[in-house]
Amino acid sequence: MNKLEKYLAKAQEPAPRKEIEVVIDGDVWKVRQLNLSELRDCERMADKGDKTDWFLYNDARLVKATEHDFPWNQEELKKAYKVGSKYELVEKIFRDNPEGYTQLLQAVRQVNAGQSEEEAIEEAKN
Repeated sequence: MNKLEKYLAKAQEPAPRKEIEVVIDGDVWKVRQLNLSELRDCERMADKGDKTDWFLYNDARLVKATEHDFPWNQEELKKAYKVGSKYELVEKIFRDNPEGYTQLLQAVRQVNAGQSEEEAIEEAKN
């Protein structure tokens, strides 16, 4: 098999991701590992030139790690909370439960911990 065939075959394979569950207020939240492109998207969103918006960075990572399980981009939900984007929803949904937010953010960190830059690059290649 030549190099092209090898990578064409890999493109068809599902990329396995680690996933953990967190229970918040009786609801199970499934938090999955972020891939390199998702992490880069979060960094780009939070980059404000001479500084980084760490709140937006954390909210973006939380959304991207849970959006396979929760409809953050659902229009009715955004209208109900009077926000323009799914990333603004995080603060609104967890305003009365900062401990829940902290638990989810810790789960995002945990599921992505231990992934070295080399592993992330290898994952991006696949």
